[in-house]
Amino acid sequence: LMLLDIEEYPSLSRARKSCRKGNIVVNRGPLVTNSETGKVEFDQETCFKGRVIDRVYPGDVIGIQYRLHGGYYPGFDTHKPPFEVPVVYEDDHFAIVNKPAGIVCYSQRDDSHGIMTIRHALPFALKPPKRGTSEIYRRPLAVHRLDKPTSGLLIVAKTKPALVNLSNQFEQRIVKKTYTAIVNGIPSEPLECSITAEEALILGVDLDTETDGDRWQLIDHTLDGKSAVTVWRPLKYGKSLKAKDSTLTLVELKPKTGRRHQLRRHMSEVKECPLVGDTTYDGGGSALRLRGRGLFLCSNRVRLEHPYYNTVKGREEWDALPASEKCASGKLSLSDDGSTVEVHASIDLPDKFLSFLGKETGRHNKFGAESS
Repeated sequence: LMLLDIEEYPSLSRARKSCRKGNIVVNRGPLVTNSETGKVEFDQETCFKGRVIDRVYPGDVIGIQYRLHGGYYPGFDTHKPPFEVPVVYEDDHFAIVNKPAGIVCYSQRDDSHGIMTIRHALPFALKPPKRGTSEIYRRPLAVHRLDKPTSGLLIVAKTKPALVNLSNQFEQRIVKKTYTAIVNGIPSEPLECSITAEEALILGVDLDTETDGDRWQLIDHTLDGKSAVTVWRPLKYGKSLKAKDSTLTLVELKPKTGRRHQLRRHMSEVKECPLVGDTTYDGGGSALRLRGRGLFLCSNRVRLEHPYYNTVKGREEWDALPASEKCASGKLSLSDDGSTVEVHASIDLPDKFLSFLGKETGRHNKFGAESS
């Protein structure tokens, strides 16, 4: 560093201090060209933060990370975690990613998970905000969390204003989430708990009255002394030699509240049909035969208000955008009254859901028939 820039690094201690702060990055080999922008940039696959003990080889490129309004550009950690985090939606202010099952959002206090966390993976999955974006975080931050065995949509903030806005949306229950799960057995559907789609909308869950059907079930069951409300419906049934009543049920779940393990506990404690693979609430016993494939719970749909385009400055930018750019991602749209820019994101269920139902049904049809 002293040889490259004697004015910036006039002494060995200055160079060492810059390394310790994580300001120096090293790219092993040549830089890459971004296919979208055409600009040459660091390759996040071969780039790492430079340490004092690291050697530099011919062909390496050394870079300096400069702080921009509270954040670093570009954002990445020393080592990339060995798993991918697909990006569902992204802009300069926030993003929605698809969290894999089996990965925690944050490490425990003893750091037992190391780099195997969403927190470590986000700088590699997301692009840093463009120059001039206000109050950029040094690394993207998850606004909420999903349990380790749960997969699906996770909302991430890139700036401080976005984090504050999105956190308020969760607190005020503006964010609407939809989950899909497979449960062990046939959940009862008592008439007194049946509600219409209109009634579900009034409760505050995300429904499309034209495509989501008209009949839903309501669970209003207190958890840990706090109100907990879930709206749900069955989507599909499948046979299984291992399941309660020889049946597995694919269900759609829409929580109004967000209590700890709410969906898992409601289906287990109220419906007596625990989620398949739920080692905490499945009760053991015969349910052990359905373990081994992970938890069958996925957050596959979310609706929220855009954290920037609904501010005064952001709305001016939104109104100035060409119509083709406003809906280019297919995720942004105006509310019915035109007052709010909304984000609607959804993903397909993991392949294991329908594959598991199909295999269990096939085994039941084959071996169940033979036993009878």
